Amino acid sequence: MTPTRPFSCILLAGGKSSRMGQDKAELNWHGQPLWQHMKALATAAGAREVIVSRNASGFVPDRYAAAGPLAGIEVGLSRSRDDRVLVLAIDTPLLSVTDIQQLLAVNTNKAVCFTGHPLPCVLPNSLTVHRYLQRVLKQAGSNRSVQALLSAIGYESCQPNHVKALQNTNTPAEWQQALHHAAKEFFDG
Repeated sequence: MTPTRPFSCILLAGGKSSRMGQDKAELNWHGQPLWQHMKALATAAGAREVIVSRNASGFVPDRYAAAGPLAGIEVGLSRSRDDRVLVLAIDTPLLSVTDIQQLLAVNTNKAVCFTGHPLPCVLPNSLTVHRYLQRVLKQAGSNRSVQALLSAIGYESCQPNHVKALQNTNTPAEWQQALHHAAKEFFDG
């Protein structure tokens, strides 16, 4: 199932990884850094371009320092050439192409996310979203969460086919669980 409307992807790979104790984007996922796996996943789902938001050489840095995921979304939207943008977090390695395509299949001009999970999501690359991000990122003390963004611009949600795919890997124990689950799926599948 290939999405009929073109889309770009923003991969949020610039977090502090403080609970993990090491850079999550560089964790080894089946022989490659996690950021490369997630980029390949977005491409396999049909993304025309993948913008990797990461404050490191060779990537797209935030324009607002220490502003969390909204700073990565803001810079990614400004560089995207599409009117729909898939936003992926670096720490959901169990996502599949099918999961992503389920989000993209929701026919709306609003944002789309899975019920109870602000990420991954599909955002409209619209003036409304740009203005919201500019206002919030310039205002000290504002709520800079992805959920606040979705609530402010309006969104639709759908039930995920595989809740396990949405599990974040923020700690070494969660990372080991994800590796174990992926290995089990490989051998059982």
